[in-house]
This record gives sequence, structure tokens and C-alpha cells, in this order.
Amino acid sequence: MPVTFGPTTRFPSGLLTIVFDPGEIVVRIHHKDYGPIFFGPPAGVSPQNRFDAPSGEYRILYAAERLEGAFVETILRRPGRILRREFVDERMWTPLRLNRTMTIAKIMDEGLQFHRVDASISSGDDYAEPRALALALHTDFPGLDGIAYRSRYNNGEVCFAFFDRVAATDFSALTGQYFETEKSRTDELMSLHGAVFDTSGPIL
Repeated sequence: MPVTFGPTTRFPSGLLTIVFDPGEIVVRIHHKDYGPIFFGPPAGVSPQNRFDAPSGEYRILYAAERLEGAFVETILRRPGRILRREFVDERMWTPLRLNRTMTIAKIMDEGLQFHRVDASISSGDDYAEPRALALALHTDFPGLDGIAYRSRYNNGEVCFAFFDRVAATDFSALTGQYFETEKSRTDELMSLHGAVFDTSGPIL
């Protein structure tokens, strides 16, 4: 039965949503020593990322529509455009298949004006507003599974923040790929974003 999202005080027009059907795929980049299905931050750790709960009200699994979006948001976001290959080789990417219908808020494109926000919600340095928005969405709409937004560093790519009301079993991890064994694909992703590897020797 479809979930309905009527108006609330914070969202007087209700929600503009995207509905994922079972079987659809999202992409997750993660450390190769850990599994791909993780909602963070860990218990007791302060919020780290854009849509994290301000005070631990929920946890988030971040993913992307394509590998390109996951790469720029996960690999290039913190170190920037010059990084060591070893940093990338510690990671891998895993497609996650959705096992049920999921409904997420469209916080991009026409969804910005619809929800009375602007593009800074996914591009600004201050995370206070996006965290407050995510908390309001989570609180006002108990049937909402997450948020769709555009990557700050490549706004042609769509990213997702899934609330931990989505169970781990609602995803199936497919066969992952290691960056260390997919060097040509890694180099393509680096080149696409104008990033380069630091080839200098260690400082003695």
C-alpha cells in the first residue's frame, strides 16, 4: 500500500518523493576490511556528515546512483584532488540491491523550491541546516526511507542518505570490486574529476 506524506507545519506542501522499486541498485564505497551495509556514525560518535542526526536521533547509510557519484563524494571529498594511491586502494565499491520499495525525499532539482530550501543544502560548508532538515524529515514522516540530493563536488551525480529505519536486510550486497585490482577504472574516475595521485616518495 503506497505511503502518503501529507502536509506538516515544517512542510506545508507535503513531500516530493522518488520511489525505488525492489531490485533497483545503488552504489556504496567502503573500506575493504568492512562490509558495505553500515549506518553511521557509530554509537557515541558525533555527527560527521551532511545529513547525520544532530544528536543521534537516527543513523545514515550514504550511497550514490552511480560509481562516479560515490567516488567523488567518498574518495575525493576529504583529501581533495591530490591523494596517495594507497588511500584509494584501502577501499572498494559494492552495488546494493534494494529488497523492498523505498520512498525518499527529492531534495534536488524542483524539489529544492518545493521543500523551501536551495542548493546550498547539499553544497554549503555549514552542515547545521541540512542536518536540521534531515531531522525534520525523519520526525515528520515516519514512513520516509531517506533523502536524494546532488553531489556537492559533481552536481551531475545523485546521492542518497538512507535512514536507519531501513533495515540492513532491506539491502542485498552484490559482488564488490576492489580499487587496487581495478586500476584502469580508478584512473578513469580520477581523470574525470581532474584528480591526480601523489607519486612522491615518503618523507624520511
